[in-house]
Amino acid sequence: MIYELEMREEVLEFLCCPICKEDLELHKVLKTREHEIASGFLACSKCGRLYEVKNGIPDLLPPEFIKGSDKRWMIAYDRSARSYYILMHIIMPALSLWTEVLARSEWVARLGLRRGDIALDVSTGTGRNLPFLLKRVGHKGLVFGMDISKGMLAYAARLVKAKGWHNVELQRANAAYLPYRDNMFDGVLHVGGINTFEDKARALAEMVRVAKPSARVVIVDEGLEPDKRKTLIGRFLLRTNALYFSMPPEKPLREQVEDLKVEWGVVPCWAMPMWPFYVMEARKPLREASGFQHRPQ
Repeated sequence: MIYELEMREEVLEFLCCPICKEDLELHKVLKTREHEIASGFLACSKCGRLYEVKNGIPDLLPPEFIKGSDKRWMIAYDRSARSYYILMHIIMPALSLWTEVLARSEWVARLGLRRGDIALDVSTGTGRNLPFLLKRVGHKGLVFGMDISKGMLAYAARLVKAKGWHNVELQRANAAYLPYRDNMFDGVLHVGGINTFEDKARALAEMVRVAKPSARVVIVDEGLEPDKRKTLIGRFLLRTNALYFSMPPEKPLREQVEDLKVEWGVVPCWAMPMWPFYVMEARKPLREASGFQHRPQ
């Protein structure tokens, strides 16, 4: 089933070509209302690359940016989007006795968002973080959600449509080549994915680049605290999921931010710990240091 959305024309103020970071312009678009775009193309004002808009979601992912582990995981998520949606939106909240909900609320709270703010959810998947972000920014705020997987975005669009959220905009893109202008967002959130990214350092730099000066960036992914890996439960968890061996990629992030904090936690279920994770929280400096921004080559 197709869940049609519309892209508001004002979103162009935030978007840019993921290749050369120049402005995008409307090209042969179909509008459902005066300022809402259902389909068509966005054209780069510099390199001329065309990006299709379908069902209100611009596809800002050039084929050359789909490679390595990003490609493998994109294919996997496309195939498993339905089961992933059921797991993340139904099974995990129930099994955790809704402590998973509390954990996500806490991760979003770390961003320090206010009413009317603009937030970015990197690797939004099926949209699990969207309601928590929307609660913070309110109906006058705006939330952007991007993902590399069309299948996952289809379920995020389904959620947005079903909930009647009019201040959510979705895009398809690679986190290492974000299609947004510099200094756009009051908070940047990423939950799940950085462990498997083809270019972690570049993705982290991109998240910082698009955040406003002094805005907070919060990154969460699977990982079991080293001190707990030799415990009975720790050894069991590591056998169930190799990604629990992951360590937070704090070194490339530390070079670009201030006040970096790294913490570990576990989302429990009724029987035993089920989702160990790490959290990296940092603030973008008010002023950029020399060579601070990671630019595409």
